[in-house]
Amino acid sequence: MNRQALSSIGRVIGHASAGKWSFYTGVAFRVLERCVAIVPLLLCFYWLQQQFLTSLSFLSWLSTPMDYLLVLGGCFLVQLGCAYIGQYQSFVGSYRIVHGYRIKLINHVRQLPLGRMQRTHSGEFLEMLTEDIKKIESIFSHITPDLISTLVAPVIGMLVLLFINPLYALGTLLLLPLAFWVMQVSKQKFVQVARAKQHSYRQTGSMITDYVEALKTLKLYGQTQTWLARVATQLEQTKQHSLQVEMWGAGPVLTYRVVLNMALTVFVIMLAMNLPEHRFIGIDFTTILFALLLVKLLEPLYEVGEYLTVLRIAVQSEHKLESILNEPVLAEPVKPKIPTSFDIELECVAFNHEDKRVIDSVSFCVKQGTSTAIVGASGSGKSTLLNLCARFFDPNSGCVKIGGLDLKEIGSKGIHQVISMVFQDIQLIDASIVENIRIGRAGASDEEVMQACRLSSCLEFIDKLPEGINTRVGDSGLLLSGGQRQRIAIARALLKDAPIVLLDEATASLDPITQAEVVSAMNNLLQNRTVITIAHRLSSIVDADNIIVLEQGKVVESGSHRCLLSLGGHYTHLWHAQSMQVA
Repeated sequence: MNRQALSSIGRVIGHASAGKWSFYTGVAFRVLERCVAIVPLLLCFYWLQQQFLTSLSFLSWLSTPMDYLLVLGGCFLVQLGCAYIGQYQSFVGSYRIVHGYRIKLINHVRQLPLGRMQRTHSGEFLEMLTEDIKKIESIFSHITPDLISTLVAPVIGMLVLLFINPLYALGTLLLLPLAFWVMQVSKQKFVQVARAKQHSYRQTGSMITDYVEALKTLKLYGQTQTWLARVATQLEQTKQHSLQVEMWGAGPVLTYRVVLNMALTVFVIMLAMNLPEHRFIGIDFTTILFALLLVKLLEPLYEVGEYLTVLRIAVQSEHKLESILNEPVLAEPVKPKIPTSFDIELECVAFNHEDKRVIDSVSFCVKQGTSTAIVGASGSGKSTLLNLCARFFDPNSGCVKIGGLDLKEIGSKGIHQVISMVFQDIQLIDASIVENIRIGRAGASDEEVMQACRLSSCLEFIDKLPEGINTRVGDSGLLLSGGQRQRIAIARALLKDAPIVLLDEATASLDPITQAEVVSAMNNLLQNRTVITIAHRLSSIVDADNIIVLEQGKVVESGSHRCLLSLGGHYTHLWHAQSMQVA
């Protein structure tokens, strides 16, 4: 077990809040169990000595077969007790440690900026919270206790061998460093191929997820075989990486075992060299004891190579999760402040994404009860600006305020209590319509839910469903149309009744008739609220109190629809371009 593995184990234990002492106790008893297993051999040697070599007895109470039987029975009971306590305590401790570690990881991921979550494929997070956690769990439930007990007991036994016959012990045990060196020289290459395998598994998982989610589109455009070929290619790469891991894992393990077997060969050679030319008279019980102990001690060492290989794979998972735990979370105030008004103000806000400036010195104010629209070409920074207003990120410089308070003073929980968002890509869970709407306010009464449905025009389609409001929507709302999903999202926001509403291209993907229905429902949501909306269709924001025009992350124009048209600038160009498309 090298320093890297010990660091990984120490970090996981440090992140956990309980279980470490149970784990330590379990490991200690597992080691004791291995040591007790040597005692019967020593008793056997002692009995042979007393019977054949000398009549003197160092232990007067070991004089009859019954005495030996009782001692052996006691050893068996002690070994059984140590095995039970060791297994129980190490498993209980390991599960408590990993449970605490998993809770801390989930809490940390929950506190990461939501924008950071959006940049990571859901399949990667799923793998981290399931497969990688399982590998780390195996470190504590199996690998570490077995590895430590496997190493410590032979070390103690080797000291006994040195006491019995120093010459034979030194000769045979000199091969042990060579055996461990074989495992060590393959470490760097093994780590490299293990990382490649993990990366390949993540890519495969993401690609299969994308394939399943896009299957309808792929079939309609006749691209199923093309994507299947890509998946097959990725699976082949994953197979090759897996074979390389097995080769660099199993190959050194086999070599390690061969070198260990050579220790027995060296012992036989040294024994033959020390024998006289003619057969010896009598029985050399010391040599017999040495041989028995050597076989007994080498037996557990055969397992070490396999444990080290599995441990290295688990350490890779720990490194990946540790990198997530090292990512900075949003700083939350100790005493959050509550805004008393709901103006939104941006002061010289700048934001970088991967060293690229996305938002550059943006400043504007949205007065309480007014609406502001943000428009611009794709990639101009509109959605990023909306995410900053919801504190999905913190700006690199400048500040965003609600009611005169910096968002950092309010805290994420306070911000999300006063903000509702309606996205273009509606997020519904595989549950009933009423359960999806109640996400807005869990304690809402049935009457309040129905009122939100009426105001969002949901009852028009809910009444036609076989189970009404209790109809399940399917995975991500798959059983509903885009307009129906959008109105459920509006009903959810109405039920929350937040004073600030952020709209991210909420009608961009709808047909004109459905858009008109959704806009009608949305008007009820936006009444008497502070509103920031992003829209591709400029016709939907002509009545906004203020329109911000973004270009490469900078505000290039602002004003009302009529005022901006009179300028003949960027907004006018966008307006004429869309008018020509409609014509």
